[in-house]
Amino acid sequence: MKLCKLIIKDFQQFKDFHLDLTYPEGHKKEGEPLDKICLIGRNGTGKSTIINFLSRFLTRLDKYRSLPLLIVKIKINDRFIYAISSNKFPKVYYVNEEIDQVPDWIDQFKKPISLQPFSKFIIKDEEILPHLNFKDNSNDLIIYSPSEGQENLSLRVSDVPETQLNDALQLFNTFPYYHMVNTDTIREFWKLLIYLVKKRENDLRDFENQDENQDKTVRKVKEEFEINNPEILVKLSEVWNKILGNAGLEFDFKNANNPIQLNDNLKAYIKLSKTNERINYGQLSTGIRNYIFRVGHIYSLYFNRNIEKGFLLLDEPENSLFPDFLYDLVENYFNLTQNTQLIIATHSPIIAAQFEPYERIILDFNEDGAVYSRKGVTPIGDDPNDLLIKDFGIRSLLGKEGIKKWERYVELKILIAKEKDSELKKSLISEYMEIGNNYNFGE
Repeated sequence: MKLCKLIIKDFQQFKDFHLDLTYPEGHKKEGEPLDKICLIGRNGTGKSTIINFLSRFLTRLDKYRSLPLLIVKIKINDRFIYAISSNKFPKVYYVNEEIDQVPDWIDQFKKPISLQPFSKFIIKDEEILPHLNFKDNSNDLIIYSPSEGQENLSLRVSDVPETQLNDALQLFNTFPYYHMVNTDTIREFWKLLIYLVKKRENDLRDFENQDENQDKTVRKVKEEFEINNPEILVKLSEVWNKILGNAGLEFDFKNANNPIQLNDNLKAYIKLSKTNERINYGQLSTGIRNYIFRVGHIYSLYFNRNIEKGFLLLDEPENSLFPDFLYDLVENYFNLTQNTQLIIATHSPIIAAQFEPYERIILDFNEDGAVYSRKGVTPIGDDPNDLLIKDFGIRSLLGKEGIKKWERYVELKILIAKEKDSELKKSLISEYMEIGNNYNFGE
């Protein structure tokens, strides 16, 4: 299940807003929903609003009624349908794709009374909802990661995130399909880790008790079990250490303290690679700490599962990160997922450069102050400075003083050509060279 199109009518800055989320004409997957999407645009164009809309819409597919008119085109299996939601309707309506061949069909849905002419397109709930709705205790997954949490993590993590075994065991009864991932939910992440540790222990006992394993040695049974049942802390260390290694740190999974009593917590720490000195999570830099918790939480939600339909919605994942961490950020997140549509909203040209131009959607204001969308133009992997100018629409990358220096640099070039006095000419050349070297204008 993936999203193909988003239409919003008459809500705040979205007057007649259309967002195309499909591969372009000529692509081998033409018309199919994009696997990953990047939303960019100036403040106020609604990037975070769209991410939030989608989070709420997907979790309430059968009853989302918060906007004057919201239309979402969805592909489920090999079928394309439209979900039509309005605060004027008693429920969300689902219609066949063929309805878009009817002239002005979108405007017809502004009034409930106009539904009757389209009755032949309307799909019965019992026919479509079992394939659309997400369910707890299933292989469905929606992850929404807003830009920042409300709490200061360094003030409340003096040791490890606070939770206990008894809380984690509740996940055996109900494992939700929807998860918020940010600094406000690190306790949920730690609870999830404990659950995965205990689930593996339970799975091992069940595996040992299978009839076909009774005559095997303990070593043989464990070896066979290990093939399809990796340890979460070991695998998490592989993910985290790619990030922590740049700072001379590593995840010390070998000395983790496994909770046994119901009020016990998981004790697993970061350490300095060279000295093995323990580093509390609250001591890590804000960027690294938030990054590893976000990546770790998302990784753990996919861990050893066969996700059938999923969405990962990330809002400004670049926050507090040094640019070095951003160059492979999209790949890092995308590689964590399976059968998932990834949607990222960002202000970072480094992150935007990791998307194909047709995956990069720019939001901007038209002359009437309404938001519209267009696709990117710069190729994937291009210089982020090119994206700033061509896709982000930044006229100049220079600050005010830099612009003054550029104007002086151009002026000096003209003055040097005209100057007859040799001493004055040397002085002008010296100033010209100094400005050029300092600002790389000659390159």
